[in-house]
Amino acid sequence: MTHPRILVNLAPAVSTDVCRWLFQHWGMELAESLHVPVFHVLALAWYRTGNDQRPLIVDGSDKFRTEEDIVHHYDPLASAAKQLVPADLEQRRLTLELREYFHRQMRAHGAVKYSYWHMLKQKDLVWRSFTTGTPSFERVIASVSFPIIRFILTKGLDLNEDNAKKGLAIVHEAFDKVEALLDDGRNYLTGDQFTIADLTFAAGAAPMVLAHGYAGNLPELDILPDAMQAVVKELRARPAGLFCQKMYDLHRRGPQ
Repeated sequence: MTHPRILVNLAPAVSTDVCRWLFQHWGMELAESLHVPVFHVLALAWYRTGNDQRPLIVDGSDKFRTEEDIVHHYDPLASAAKQLVPADLEQRRLTLELREYFHRQMRAHGAVKYSYWHMLKQKDLVWRSFTTGTPSFERVIASVSFPIIRFILTKGLDLNEDNAKKGLAIVHEAFDKVEALLDDGRNYLTGDQFTIADLTFAAGAAPMVLAHGYAGNLPELDILPDAMQAVVKELRARPAGLFCQKMYDLHRRGPQ
């Protein structure tokens, strides 16, 4: 009997959709074990994995932690046409450098700081994202303990108004970088091949532009506060925002 390959992560994380997109692109099966924020720590601990080691892929007796390790292991197993890390050494270096930047800077210090700070203020903005696909008992407990979850996330992610403003500035800087790369007319960030750099940028930028095709159950534009709506509209109109949506349109088939 074969065991399904399982993604273990918190439901709203961008890394959840990154993994969905990766395995869909590679043509590999992936089941999901998703959890409400905070509860996910217990799920990861079951597999002897820490919160700083997610997302976790459990593949039989093997475990692969973090996006870097997942790509490092599975990308070479895909067909040559589906591999996301270029073989050319210089292009490979640039691709992985960009992937790291979009993950560690634009997403972690940019989009997360901005989006979570503003969206956590209203439960209805995050509830679908936090709970879709999670165990029913977690949803029941979370429904009455949401203020505690919000407090834990606010403290754990160091969320405040100043960091939210800095986060938005970081996102704009990342968009500047993308637009500078695309300025010569290239189709993708490192040339004419769709790579892990394009995928990581698009997934990380998706919550900032509410990209169609992102499977993280983002709120609709019209229920966001006016200030957030203005930011989404501004970023959507930028060439980098259009590029984000283009990557979803061309390379993401949506939730299965």
